[in-house]
Amino acid sequence: MGGDIRDKAGGLICVGHAKAVMDDRLARLLDAGICGVLLSDSAYERPDWVATLTHDIKRRAGREVFVAVDHEGGSRHSERGGGFSRLPNARRLGQTEDVELARHVGHVLGRELRAVGVDMTLGPAIDVASNPDNPALRDRALHADPTLVAALGAALIEGQQSEGVAACVKHFPGHGDTVFDSKVTLPILPHGVSRLEEVELPPFVGAINARCAGMLVGHISFAALDRDHPASLSRPIIFGLLRQKLGYRGFVLIDDIDMGALSREFTRDHVAVSGIASGADCFLCACRPESAFEVIDAIERGVERGDILPERLEAARRRTRSLLHKYYQDAGPHPNLDVVGRQTTFEALDELSKMPPLRVPKIS
Repeated sequence: MGGDIRDKAGGLICVGHAKAVMDDRLARLLDAGICGVLLSDSAYERPDWVATLTHDIKRRAGREVFVAVDHEGGSRHSERGGGFSRLPNARRLGQTEDVELARHVGHVLGRELRAVGVDMTLGPAIDVASNPDNPALRDRALHADPTLVAALGAALIEGQQSEGVAACVKHFPGHGDTVFDSKVTLPILPHGVSRLEEVELPPFVGAINARCAGMLVGHISFAALDRDHPASLSRPIIFGLLRQKLGYRGFVLIDDIDMGALSREFTRDHVAVSGIASGADCFLCACRPESAFEVIDAIERGVERGDILPERLEAARRRTRSLLHKYYQDAGPHPNLDVVGRQTTFEALDELSKMPPLRVPKIS
């Protein structure tokens, strides 16, 4: 039974990879049964490099694994060696208030990523830019108007998913009105449920209506629903709010478990047990991929103690496999890169990229 549980546990983990080529560590993680690999910026330099890397990852795995990128547009991605189309960051795109332009950006993004063997993006970020002092979002948020964020986010999702690349939107239940970065410490949403329903949740409802493939849950404290756990480990928030109240049935990814907001407060065993019990499906081990082995061990211990129900493990595995079945692309050795960089953004996008940073009013 132990080997079977370890295999299932490995299939609920996505790891980060920071190199432009395969290495022994990633090979060992693939052998441990991980379900996905997130390429960091340093691995996302040139289209031909990315295409080779995705091919090597999938060939080495010998099964369906997704390759994801944390692509949000802007200079962070358009100036790292060239080749991909230059796309505006979220703030610039939101400033246009142009839903069809957002859909076009989604199409370009999806088409180019599909060409190099990428199966999913951790995005778009559909947090509402309600607090100009938020250090975590800056130019990553679309707008301060929840209705507009919902419309633009849905268009981005529909555009890229129509090209065969899954969208895993973030950061549920909303990272917009916080003053801490979850990479360092736990951000707090100090509001009641009614304010959450008016401001933070509409974009996520829009994403669900747009049939987003995935939902990334952030390490955010929302005491109105759960005083003991951040959203990423909270059954009232993931199962109660997201799955039951909002009706979301898709893939749920827990944000990087080595961020300070989580790693400083909870043991690996607690993260494994609470994460699976919450209704989530996959753990992200981005900045420290070796943590995947610790999570696998923790899940195995949790099942042996009876703290993790086998049926809950199987439900998470089933949703992960469903995403893979729909969006996994077998990367061939000779990709067609003709579509990459050809739709270099028209003048409107180039002009947006040159504009100074925007300040947004705080929503009271």
